[in-house]
Amino acid sequence: MTLINIRTLSAVVTLAAAGVLVPAGSASAMPDPPGDGWDHTFSALGVTVYAEEYGDRIAVCDTAANGASAVVNVWAGPWKYEAVASGFGTCTTHRASEGGAYNLPEGVYIDLYYKGDNGYATHSGYTNDH
Repeated sequence: MTLINIRTLSAVVTLAAAGVLVPAGSASAMPDPPGDGWDHTFSALGVTVYAEEYGDRIAVCDTAANGASAVVNVWAGPWKYEAVASGFGTCTTHRASEGGAYNLPEGVYIDLYYKGDNGYATHSGYTNDH
């Protein structure tokens, strides 16, 4: 298999008075993951990916103040989508209710390629809705 090309995207981050990074847009602060009952948790340098099979909820979190965005590419046979969290302590979550590529097929192996340090992607996966 060839190396997956993971592109980086920028997100706007605001510095709060308490010195905490607060993301803008579709990213959410750290309480979303690890919040409630995630079926799978995968980590590599600078990134944690959470997956919940029912509802096809996948979150990517930037876990290092290293200047690199945390990125996950989701495959279910063909490539489905990429999610990016930019800024230490930020997370981005997608779920089946968003429709389209985010509604992953049932009983299919979901491949996740993720990184958070601008290095090579780490691979993990699971069988969806089994």
